[in-house]
Amino acid sequence: MMKNQQSQWWWLESHNHTRRSPWLQSTLTELNEKTKAMLKLIEEDADSFAQRAEMYYKKRPQLVSMVEDFYRTHRSLAERYDQVTGIRQQKTGSPFSPIKNHQSEKLMSFTHDSYDSYSECFDVEESVESEVDDPEQEEEEVTKFDNCIEEEEVKIVAANDEVMGLRKEINRLGEENKDHKDQIKEKYNVYDEVMVLREEVEGLRKENRVQKDELNQKSIICGEVMILREEIERLKKRIESRR
Repeated sequence: MMKNQQSQWWWLESHNHTRRSPWLQSTLTELNEKTKAMLKLIEEDADSFAQRAEMYYKKRPQLVSMVEDFYRTHRSLAERYDQVTGIRQQKTGSPFSPIKNHQSEKLMSFTHDSYDSYSECFDVEESVESEVDDPEQEEEEVTKFDNCIEEEEVKIVAANDEVMGLRKEINRLGEENKDHKDQIKEKYNVYDEVMVLREEVEGLRKENRVQKDELNQKSIICGEVMILREEIERLKKRIESRR
C-alpha cells in the first residue's frame, strides 16, 4: 500500500488545491475518478502466466477507452486554456511568455499523438466570456488556470509514463505468451514423436514374440522329426537283422 502511494505522489498531491472554478473543479474531479480507475486497473496482478495473459486481453479495451477519455478531457482543458489566453491577449495587448506558449504546445502535442478524431465538442467561448468580464477576476482566473495547467501537465506526463509502462508490460506479456505457446507446441511435437516411437516399439515387440513362438514351434517339430528318423533307422535295422 505504501509503495503504491509513493508511486502515485503526482496524483495524491493534486487533491490538496482549493479555490477552483466550478467547471475546473468538475473537470479535475472527473480526472481523479478516471485516474483512480486506471491505476486500479494497472496495479492488478496475477499469480500465474495464464491469469496474466487473460488480464492482458481483458484490460486492453478498457485502457484504450480510458486513454480516449483522457484525450478528450485534456483537449478540452487545452482548448479552454487557449480561449482564456486568447481573450487575455486581446484585452491586455501583451502575449504570454514563451514558457507559457511552450507549455500550451506541449499539452496540445499530447492530444495530437493519437485518437485525433475523438475531440469533444462543447461551447467554450460562452463559458469563458461569462467568467472574465471583470478584469481583476479575469487576471486571477488566468493565474489560477496557469497554475492548474502546470499541475495538469505534470499529471499528464506521469499518466503518460504509466500508460507507456503498461504498454511495455502488455508487449512483454504478449512476447512471453508467444514464447510459451512455441514451447508448448514443441513439447506437443516431442510428445507426438514419443507416441509414434512407442507404437513402433510395441509393434516390434509383438513381432518378436510371434517370431519366438514360431521358432519354438519349429524347434519342437525338429525334435519330433529327429525322433521319428531315429525310430525309422532302428526299425530298418531290425528288419534287416531278421532277413
